[in-house]
Amino acid sequence: MRAKPAARTLDPVTEAAIEWLVVLRSGATTGAEQQAFEHWLRDSSAHRQAWEQLTGPVQGLFTQVHALNQRHPGQAEVITGTLHDSSRRLVQRRRLLRGALAVGGLSAGAALLADRCWPLQDMLAELCTGTGQRREFALADGSTLLLNARSAANPLHIQGLRGVALQAGEAIAQVTAGSTPFALRGPHGQLQVEPGVQARMLMRLDTTRSLAVALEQPLQLSTPQGAQQPLAPGQAAWFGPSGIEAVPHIASTAATWQRGQLEVHDRPLGEVVAALRAYRRGFIRITDAAAALQVYGSYPLDDTDHALAAIAQTLPVVVHHQAGGWLVRIALA
Repeated sequence: MRAKPAARTLDPVTEAAIEWLVVLRSGATTGAEQQAFEHWLRDSSAHRQAWEQLTGPVQGLFTQVHALNQRHPGQAEVITGTLHDSSRRLVQRRRLLRGALAVGGLSAGAALLADRCWPLQDMLAELCTGTGQRREFALADGSTLLLNARSAANPLHIQGLRGVALQAGEAIAQVTAGSTPFALRGPHGQLQVEPGVQARMLMRLDTTRSLAVALEQPLQLSTPQGAQQPLAPGQAAWFGPSGIEAVPHIASTAATWQRGQLEVHDRPLGEVVAALRAYRRGFIRITDAAAALQVYGSYPLDDTDHALAAIAQTLPVVVHHQAGGWLVRIALA
């Protein structure tokens, strides 16, 4: 199996600079926002350095997009689609991309903007999806793997074991009966079904733990630390270095993304926003207080504007759209 490339992370100062760039290039900056930016810039030499390093390569992109959108409203979305298509073509040039990333050929800002269309660190995976894309892949043994948006996986090449290694995002494996066990493996552990059994399983990766759901047939859940637990059909559990924790009332809604819907019953708003980020070619920021709100509802993944409007109408939050929708901020009302 190919090794996963190291994740490209950004420090908080660079992330803040990128947010300011999006706001200031929107063409609709308020006086208060301009003053806040100038205060941020003067507050630290690190802020100014991050701003100067960022604005060079990205300045032209936003200037051209804004100018075209003023002459022809709606063209910004067309440009976004073009960037998405370009990212897809990059998948066919993985060797060239590997070299570009190795020498730092993409600046932090330009890379982050491109990453919102297609996760750059996952483009070397054999199976992957971009922002807003769900795709089913046929596996060599006749099983299938459905990847959620911004997800990546590689087939396992281990003697006596069928399956895939999930590198990012979320997947549903529809497993055919075979002569060897099948495993859906992630960084925090794996789900396994015995030989001769057809099964359906879901895995979702999070930062410090993962979610496993037995959609059909019993499964065995295990972690590298030695924890093990059988999952009956309809059961779900979080698992990671701290062990395995059963999760009630989530299995019935965990797989609704396969039909383009996100259904949540008493889940934090932060989980909803995390799911919407995988379907939006822009940035969504949410305060900790707003993220902690408990949510019941159904949201369309393929229309994030509609989903965000529903959140604003049904919860005590304010949803701010800036830079033509490229930046969304959610806070308590």
